[in-house]
Amino acid sequence: MVDAGATTVSTGYRVTDYKTCVLSILGSTNANLKVFVKGAISTGTELDTAPSFTILSSQREGTKNAWDFIDVVDLQDNASIDGDTGINLSGNRTRLVEVNTNYLDWLAVHATGIVAGTVTIVGAFISNE
Repeated sequence: MVDAGATTVSTGYRVTDYKTCVLSILGSTNANLKVFVKGAISTGTELDTAPSFTILSSQREGTKNAWDFIDVVDLQDNASIDGDTGINLSGNRTRLVEVNTNYLDWLAVHATGIVAGTVTIVGAFISNE
């Protein structure tokens, strides 16, 4: 989904047919950054078009770019991580988080606040079937 050393927002991934997504977030040895998960539902005429996840939250307008930050659950200790807070990554560490994609149509990840290092994020999408 993302392999970055600078502020990066992934493209929107269609998750309509999936109930759960698990993200593997891997930081480099000197990683010092934050990862946010963004989600959206399709409305109106934009049913098959991902919103622009690069639009600042303060500049979203109408339904075309109606995304929000998504809460995730840390699979290490089952702690909920508020979507507005994001996932802190420090050092050579792997974080596994679960994203509840119930009724979401689009999902994206956003690496930002990068002081040092790089991050690689891979997603596994699981359906109910």
